[in-house]
Amino acid sequence: TGVTGMVISQELFDGRYLQARKNREKSLWGEVRVTFLTKAGKDVTLSATKPVTTPLGKATPWGRFKGNLIVLGLAFLDGLAMTIDTDTGKLQLSE
Repeated sequence: TGVTGMVISQELFDGRYLQARKNREKSLWGEVRVTFLTKAGKDVTLSATKPVTTPLGKATPWGRFKGNLIVLGLAFLDGLAMTIDTDTGKLQLSE
């Protein structure tokens, strides 16, 4: 099984839920954009519209991990081709 939308830390989910309730928003997540800095210093942005989002929960397999975790699923790869070079350990996304 995999992730189609987004799985996030419980703390992030709860914070966004409270913010949306306070602002009387109809949706927790509209357009979600996540930007990464590549090793070459370039920005790569992945986006999804209203991704199905679930909290990771309190019990995680990463017991020593401290911080917020965001797992992006297939919704963020829609319209992109992903190439993985196992020899060099590089991942490439292209339109």
